[in-house]
Amino acid sequence: MHLADTERLLRGEGRYVDDRMPEGAASLVVLRSPAAHARIRRLDTTAARCMSGVSLVLTATDLDRAGVGPLACRTPVTSENGEPMAEPRRPVLAEDEVKYVGQPIAAIVAETPAQAIDAAEAIDLDLDTLRAVTDPEQAAAGAGPVWPELADNTAFTWVKGNRDVADRAFETAAHVVELTVRHPRVAPAPLEPRGAIGAVDAAGRLTLWTPSQGVVSLRTAMARCLGQPESAIRVVSDDVGGSFAVKIWPYPEHVLVLAAARALGRPVRWVASRSESFLGDAPGRARIDRARLALAADGRFLAFAIDTLADMGAFLNAVAPSIVTTGAVRVLGHVYRIEGLDYRVRAVFTNAVPTDAYRGAGKPETVATLERLIDVAARRLGRDRWDLRRQNLVRPEDLPYATPMGEIFDGGDVPALAGVLEDAADFRGFNERRAASLACGRLRGLGLTFHLHATGGSTAERSEVRALHDGTVRVRTGTQDGGQGHRRVLARVAAEALDLSETRVRVEQGDSDVLNTGGGTGGSCLLPIAATTVHRAAEAMLERAHALAGEVLEAATGDLTYAGGTFTIKGTDRRLTLWELAASDVDEEEPACIAQRDFEGTHTTFPNGGYAAEVEIDPATGGIEVVAWTGVDDLGRVLDPPGAEGQVHGGIAQSIGEVLGEALVYDDQGQLITGSFHDYPMPRALDVPQLHTGFRGTPSPNTHIGAKGVGELSSIGGVACVLNAVHDALASEGIEHLDRPLTPLRVWEALQVAAGPRRSTS
Repeated sequence: MHLADTERLLRGEGRYVDDRMPEGAASLVVLRSPAAHARIRRLDTTAARCMSGVSLVLTATDLDRAGVGPLACRTPVTSENGEPMAEPRRPVLAEDEVKYVGQPIAAIVAETPAQAIDAAEAIDLDLDTLRAVTDPEQAAAGAGPVWPELADNTAFTWVKGNRDVADRAFETAAHVVELTVRHPRVAPAPLEPRGAIGAVDAAGRLTLWTPSQGVVSLRTAMARCLGQPESAIRVVSDDVGGSFAVKIWPYPEHVLVLAAARALGRPVRWVASRSESFLGDAPGRARIDRARLALAADGRFLAFAIDTLADMGAFLNAVAPSIVTTGAVRVLGHVYRIEGLDYRVRAVFTNAVPTDAYRGAGKPETVATLERLIDVAARRLGRDRWDLRRQNLVRPEDLPYATPMGEIFDGGDVPALAGVLEDAADFRGFNERRAASLACGRLRGLGLTFHLHATGGSTAERSEVRALHDGTVRVRTGTQDGGQGHRRVLARVAAEALDLSETRVRVEQGDSDVLNTGGGTGGSCLLPIAATTVHRAAEAMLERAHALAGEVLEAATGDLTYAGGTFTIKGTDRRLTLWELAASDVDEEEPACIAQRDFEGTHTTFPNGGYAAEVEIDPATGGIEVVAWTGVDDLGRVLDPPGAEGQVHGGIAQSIGEVLGEALVYDDQGQLITGSFHDYPMPRALDVPQLHTGFRGTPSPNTHIGAKGVGELSSIGGVACVLNAVHDALASEGIEHLDRPLTPLRVWEALQVAAGPRRSTS
């Protein structure tokens, strides 16, 4: 059944939000701000309201009259001085000012998209342009206030770690190495853009169809904005064509289609263009890390500190404050034994679209910063970078290992992974490969890194397992498959617990009416949280069914055996299947062949691994080619090896793109320069080499089934590996560090500058 589901998607037979065409649906178009910062002097919609096909035009005033409230951040943090974070009000449609290019100003509903676009162009919008600041360093320096009440643009400051220990280490260390690592804004850019359809029934109940990572949290957000009880709203997600976190948040367009449907009494559709996605989707990363590493004379790591500047954009998005705080520090130090850890962040507002989590949620930046710093330290101190890393790894005898950030590693054997990686990547043969590349006029570099994820996500997971009389088992989950094969894995988990073929298991998700508790998918939580809960629910259902089988068969439960879906009285041929039992289970108030379980226990696991990548650089053009990749990851128990491998490969491809070209760049007026795939280079197939990856797992004691999360691990480790490979190639030319993205132009210019002194003396 679930293999067929995968084949359905591969054949192009998925059902996505753009495939839904409710009868009588109108089209919604959003008028977006062309300026990054401006006062709205005039917003006249008179002409637009009179145009052919137009049924509704919404402005902030209209929403206010309809009782529509603002969007809100749901993860507040407290600044180090004890004050709450600054959270400016975020209206669904701009009120007196616009704060970033692309901010929604008005919504137009018409019979066709073309009519709505024509009406949007007829709106008389007059803006009084104000100074825009899109560079977080300029914002921190007070270049211009995004919000008049915040002269220094600071949303909050936050600290964590054992700073006293770290400070003493820096004061007494034999070596202190410093480096600034910039992590630019990047666009998640899933294959399927965002979209939303709002509808209302005769009783006034609203339904939102939208691709998401979890419908329950969206229902809560919509109820808050629309001033209605959650019971009055249903949220449904069909197939989801990728997300990487961008589709988990509530957006203005969600509220707008529901408000419009409520006003008109008919369905209203909105589907983003790719240009709208660049302007309106919450991007990720956006950090500047000023980092230090303290080392003893023998190379031991004594302390690691990051003083970071985080770009929040114009507003605080749903969970953005937690990404640059608690999310970022969970892997500070990752697989290394470092006694002193210190993390400080200043989050600032800029005139740009609000940021939030992107695959890895603050951890790729933290890991990449330390891995770059280790390479720089090794070169400055004349140490072998691989030996320096292995010297400082957390060892099996150190476990359980408690970090100053409050994490306790649950297992693993990173030194053993290192040995596997060293052999698999043929470290010994690298110098020969480098010489061969040099003979062809190319610079070759080897990147060596380790990585670790501390899985998380919402623990508000409820799973339901029910045997049905048609010979199947139905599993319901609060998580959402975004194309990763979640349904297949959960079916396998339930089938294992029930001793059945997974073809008998049907997994349902994505409907807030079906299961009204669920935190959704995020933080690589499927196996640590959802699969654990499904397994427990299946066991509980089987236990209840066992008791009912005893009643039906008139036998003591101790006299019954169970195997393959059938209960049998020992020593007899009297038996009863789950399906027969389900058909006889007529007590609707308390049926026996069903069980629900909420998540309990420890949700964090620590998948980890090591990567080795090789690149070649053409000095004549600055072009970089990733020519080899070897990786080994500890995912604990791997339930779906092909699916896990696909997840790892996808994260590596995204990492290559992040390093070699991806960056959302604004000009001095706050206009997005890289607002299309003409200017924003996504990784193509030719950019990714043959990937040689494998698993060497140690079971997690924190989960019911021994599995660890996989979805974000390679995106956490991949960026650092590519960065180090490129800089290893450039080291022979006297280049220590370049900021991302490492485009051909940036690399070529650096090579010209580095070659200048040598040319002048030759």
